[in-house]
Amino acid sequence: MGVLELRDLLKALEYFTGMVGKPGPCFFDCQVIAHNHFCPRNASQGASDVFQIGEAGRDVELNDIFAALRAAAQDEVLYDVWSNYGRSYYHEGYRLSSDGKTVYMIWGS
Repeated sequence: MGVLELRDLLKALEYFTGMVGKPGPCFFDCQVIAHNHFCPRNASQGASDVFQIGEAGRDVELNDIFAALRAAAQDEVLYDVWSNYGRSYYHEGYRLSSDGKTVYMIWGS
């Protein structure tokens, strides 16, 4: 892992841990489907780039973040879209929404 990857990882950790204690829900948007212009619509049916962190009516906890990231990491449709439809994925870091409630994964080609 290079310095740039560590910088991106640190930024993501700062964003996610900054959500702890905020009123839920917050969100993680991995942008895998949005980035893949070559994927047929039916190939991503039933999948979403957006994973909810926590729930309305209570503050976000660290376990909520882990659960959302695990769900994204284990989503088989997202993996299929990422690996099988001819689009390259070059990770370019993370961005935080202006309200601090959504972390976006940024992809380049």
